[in-house]
Amino acid sequence: MKLNDSRYDRHHLIKEMYEVVDYIKNFEPVNVNDFIGSVPDNTPLMLTGEGSSRIFPAKNAVHRRLLSDRGPLIFTEGSTDLDGKNLDNFVVIGASNSGKTKELVHLFRKLQNSGHKQLYGLTCNYNSTLENCSKKTVVIDVGPEKAVAATKSVIGQALFYDSLMSKWYDNKILDKNLLADNFLETLNSSVDSSVIEMICKAETVYYTGNNNGAAEELTLKTNEIIRKKSSFLPGTYLLHGVEEVISGNDIIIMVDAYPDEYEKIKEVYSKNIGTPVIAIATEPSPFNSIIIPSLPDFYEPYIKLAAGWNLLVETGLELGIDLDKPQRARKIGNEAIS
Repeated sequence: MKLNDSRYDRHHLIKEMYEVVDYIKNFEPVNVNDFIGSVPDNTPLMLTGEGSSRIFPAKNAVHRRLLSDRGPLIFTEGSTDLDGKNLDNFVVIGASNSGKTKELVHLFRKLQNSGHKQLYGLTCNYNSTLENCSKKTVVIDVGPEKAVAATKSVIGQALFYDSLMSKWYDNKILDKNLLADNFLETLNSSVDSSVIEMICKAETVYYTGNNNGAAEELTLKTNEIIRKKSSFLPGTYLLHGVEEVISGNDIIIMVDAYPDEYEKIKEVYSKNIGTPVIAIATEPSPFNSIIIPSLPDFYEPYIKLAAGWNLLVETGLELGIDLDKPQRARKIGNEAIS
């Protein structure tokens, strides 16, 4: 897509996707000690929230921790799943774009009333309900999002967690210009019209990839942006039984390529079932390939999100969909009463 093209520039969603580039360039890392104070390094963190405020930001943080094997253990669960669980020994960080998410506010109020002292909020709005039940709240100023589907806030929250954890990643410093330039390049990249046509025709869009939030976030965005059924299949789930229900009328988008399994995927899906397969990868594959820049692992999930956004925008435009306003989904999925 190209923002300076009249086909694109009238949509708030697309403008906000491009505003991510400037946000990355101007991002200021946070100091973990300023945020969670004197909490011992071995205290586990529980990152919670709902929808896009949790899927990519929190799961990417868990993924980073598993790769680095340093610092406190990091977990993530939805707020409702945590209700009634013993979180006494956790630092709990709750993320909500609006700061009004009902499930998260309910959990924090309940923990607060039980005497939990380590509750921290992450939001994009000042003077929120979440702030009133957190020990400390950080507001990420990504600017307003007019489109229902969250974009800037997702990246802002993920960068916050990345910077928060940087002291345990050998103080790795984010190369903001490197990420921003490649993010822009990926948004600007052209997508073959035949690929867009396949997605348009698909009954269900299946995403596969690492459980780091990128593929799962695109699964949700597929519902919100192009109004199609979608499902996230972590790892090689697609080879362990789900082939029984996937048909040639569906499509598989591999957000993380698994070259060792290419032949099996070809045999099962391309040859036997006739399901179209798209691979988002740094190198060509035997499938329809969306080529992205080759960058260190630290940046790759962000770039894959940008590639997925690009695919969804082009598909939505081809389908003639209002990209900014889904018919049923709301900006605040389930709002707390203050």
